[in-house]
Amino acid sequence: MNLIRAFGAVVVGYLIYAVSSMLLVGLVMAQKGPIMVGLACVALAAIGWVAGFVAVKVAGSMRRPAAFILAGLISAATIANLVLQLGAEPTWYKIATLLLTVPAILIASLRSTGNEDTS
Repeated sequence: MNLIRAFGAVVVGYLIYAVSSMLLVGLVMAQKGPIMVGLACVALAAIGWVAGFVAVKVAGSMRRPAAFILAGLISAATIANLVLQLGAEPTWYKIATLLLTVPAILIASLRSTGNEDTS
């Protein structure tokens, strides 16, 4: 049961990330300029935190493995996208995903598990 919850947590977290990121990249592509870059960076960090927080809550007792798998999955997909130039989003957006979204997922997992009794 715990493994199923962890798998579900990764799927839910990735869906939150993917849908939010797709909506955000549409705005980034439509609006250009330094203000949009700053807002997109803040939004990417928030997306990562929310995806990590929800994944941790869904995962139950397998909080940290689910968060690390989610972060690894997003990292692998983003690196593949960056290297192969698969997406239409700008390169800075992909790098910001690696530098902001992935750490935010891990921070959310650490914050969520640090205050709870695991016994």
